[in-house]
Amino acid sequence: MLFRIRSKLLLYFIVLVVLLTSVGLIFYNSSEKLVIEYDESFERFLLLNDISQRSNLITEKLHAYILDKEESYLEDYRKEKVKLIKDQKNLYQKMDTNDITLINYKNMIDSFLDECDATVSAFQKDDINHYSNHFNEVLKIAAFLQDRTLALLNNKLTDYQKFYDQMEMQNHNYKLMSVSLFAAAFFLSTLLALWISGGITKPISLLSQAAKQISKGNLSGEDIKITTKDELKPLTETFNQMRANLRQLVTEIKEKSELDKLLKELELRSLQNQINPHFLFNTLNTVSKMAYLEEAEQTTRLIEAVAAILRYNLSDFDKASTLRDEVRIVQEYFYIQQTRFGERIKFITDIEDDCLDIDMPSLILQPLIENAFIHGVESYEENGVIRLHIYRHEHRIHVEVIDNGGGMDEPVKNRLLNYAAGTETEEVFEPEKTKGHSTGIGVKNVIRRLQLFYLRNDMVEIESDPMQGTNFRLTIPEAAKGGSAHVENSNC
Repeated sequence: MLFRIRSKLLLYFIVLVVLLTSVGLIFYNSSEKLVIEYDESFERFLLLNDISQRSNLITEKLHAYILDKEESYLEDYRKEKVKLIKDQKNLYQKMDTNDITLINYKNMIDSFLDECDATVSAFQKDDINHYSNHFNEVLKIAAFLQDRTLALLNNKLTDYQKFYDQMEMQNHNYKLMSVSLFAAAFFLSTLLALWISGGITKPISLLSQAAKQISKGNLSGEDIKITTKDELKPLTETFNQMRANLRQLVTEIKEKSELDKLLKELELRSLQNQINPHFLFNTLNTVSKMAYLEEAEQTTRLIEAVAAILRYNLSDFDKASTLRDEVRIVQEYFYIQQTRFGERIKFITDIEDDCLDIDMPSLILQPLIENAFIHGVESYEENGVIRLHIYRHEHRIHVEVIDNGGGMDEPVKNRLLNYAAGTETEEVFEPEKTKGHSTGIGVKNVIRRLQLFYLRNDMVEIESDPMQGTNFRLTIPEAAKGGSAHVENSNC
């Protein structure tokens, strides 16, 4: 009795899997045959085209040898002759050997090669009349070969049209079979679901009522008692245990007065584990391609850039960084992306060196550059620009990340500015979705850590219009230069 529901489900899934597997095998075998036939037809087209080009090349090499008497042309002629003979054998193997047209075509190639050899032999003996006659025959046969190749290609294309019509009909039949299989599976699944649900509705109803009480905050209800001995029995026991555990957890949580501080520390410490593996994958892919195409020098530089970024991203978040370190890591990031995208995207830096000794949290600039790259210029085929501009103005250090991308939507820009000003809470924000090749650190996370580090909200300015690019500006007070008192709070 304990395995009643499981047995029914297993039987159903076995039948369904066998049915789907059988149909899938039929589809696979049919499609495999179509692919094989298509490949064979395409190989014949390519082979005929190779023979046509090879005969022209042999004629050119032979003519060049007669004119210049260079042994290199003779050597090239012999190499092309060997390739033509090989193509001739392959053609004879792949096509109908009883086709009189193909037999004549093969004999024509033999005659062509014989006349070429006769031309070379007569030329080497300085027999002008004979090698001239033989070479004229070579030209005539080569022209016949071109005409015959076109005729064979035309015939094969006619046969291919029939094959294509057959493939279209077969695809139509596959669609009908797929629809029929889906309808049958849906009907069978519905019947089985109705059959099984009848025996488990009541216990699930009891569980549902208890869950509603828990959702209202009532954890003091009595344990659910169930008399059935099927799979729902251990489920109910687990639910009762879960409710008891919840009561215990709620009691423990209420006793922890510093919960908010702990959650913030755990959140920021987890940032160093958010390096997206797709970024590493794409970067290492670039490294391998560089290693293949170049000798070693640029590849070594690229690996050093990757190592520097990894080392910095995995550093201790309890310690403050400096703007100089942030710029150094961003330049390594620029180098990697420049290697990947070449002339498509330009990275420009305009930095006043005396502004770089200011203290700041780790991983501030790289997420902003990544955001400009991913949402701004990554899709550009050319003329993408990202600029990093750092300068001093009115007793503040200004850090600008500027791109010429599609710009930021007005609602998104306003929400970011409201968040930076403290008029919009974090809960209003939807979770930011990270793409590949990024750290996974969002813009709002950068804003929040800057505010916690410098203990002020007026840190961010955004200038952006649709299709006009974006200027994301950080304004950092100069008081933080050279070891601010806020450094000791960097773990915030």
